[in-house]
Amino acid sequence: MNYRSTLVAVVQTLALFVSGFFLPIVGWIFTPIPLVLVMVRTSRTEGLTALGISTLIIIFLGGWHIAFFFLLVFGIIAVCIAESLMRLWKPEFAVLMGGLIPVVIAAAVMAYYFSHIGKDPVAVVESFFQMQRSEAAKLYGGLGLSEMSATISSVPDSSIHFFVLLLPCIVTLTLASVAACCYSLSRSLIVRRPGAGPKLKPLLLASWYAPDSWVWGLIVALTLFLVPTEMARFTGWNLVIIFAALYLVQGIALADYFLRFKIHLNAVIRAIVHIIILILPPLTAGAIVFGIMDIWADFRKVRGPILKM
Repeated sequence: MNYRSTLVAVVQTLALFVSGFFLPIVGWIFTPIPLVLVMVRTSRTEGLTALGISTLIIIFLGGWHIAFFFLLVFGIIAVCIAESLMRLWKPEFAVLMGGLIPVVIAAAVMAYYFSHIGKDPVAVVESFFQMQRSEAAKLYGGLGLSEMSATISSVPDSSIHFFVLLLPCIVTLTLASVAACCYSLSRSLIVRRPGAGPKLKPLLLASWYAPDSWVWGLIVALTLFLVPTEMARFTGWNLVIIFAALYLVQGIALADYFLRFKIHLNAVIRAIVHIIILILPPLTAGAIVFGIMDIWADFRKVRGPILKM
C-alpha cells in the first residue's frame, strides 16, 4: 500500500470538507476529488482506506451524523466517479449514480424511520421549514431589520408545501451537479497525469449528448400530469425538472459545438455565452427545446453511422 498517497488524500479530503462549512460551493465541490485521484492513480485499496480513515476522523471530531452525511454524499460520489473512470463508463452514468444513489439511500432510511415512528415525512419536513421561517423572522426582527422579517413571515405555508414536494429533484440535481463538476475536474487532472490509471482522452462538452432512450423518461413524466392526484402531479414535476436540466445541458453542448467549431470562439467567450444562457429564462427555455430536438435532428451529426464515417 502507498501510505504517502493515502495520507495525502486523507488530509486533502478533510481540509476540503471542513472548508465546505465556510464556502459550501467551493469546498464541497472539490471534496471527493482527492479520493477519486488516489483510487484511479494508485488502487481501490488506497482510495477506500483513505475514505475509511477520513470517516473515522470525522466521527471523532464531529459525530456520526456529520460522518454519515460525508459518507453518504461525498464518499458515494467519489466511488462512483472513480469506478466510472477506471471502467471507462460514459460520464452521464457516473453523474447519474452520484446524484441518485445518495437520494435513494436517504429516502430508504427516512421511509424506515418515519414508518417506525408513525409520522408523515412530508408533514414533518414542512413543520421543520415553518419553524425555521419563524426563527429567521424573529432573528431579523431582533436585529432591527423589520422589512426583512416581514418578508420572511409573509412566505405562505402553501409555498413551503410545494418546496417540500419538489425537494427530491432539488437534492438530486444538486448532487448531480457536484458529481458532474467532480467528474470533469478529476478526468482533466488524470488526463494530464494518469499514474497507474487508464489512458483517458480529454472530454469535449461540444460532443456530449444524453442517451436517446432517456427521452422516454420525459414522456412518462409528462403523462403523470394526466393522473388526477397531487402525488402523481408532483412526481411528474420532479421528473420533468430533472429531465429539463438534462436537456438544458445537451442544449448548451449543442451551442458549444457551434461556438467552438463553426464560429471558432475561445473558451472564455464560450463560457460567458453559457452563463448568459443559464441566467436568461428565454435562452434557457430555447436551449432545452433544442436539446430535445437534437435527439431526432442530430444537429452535430454525432450519432450512429454518421459518427463512424
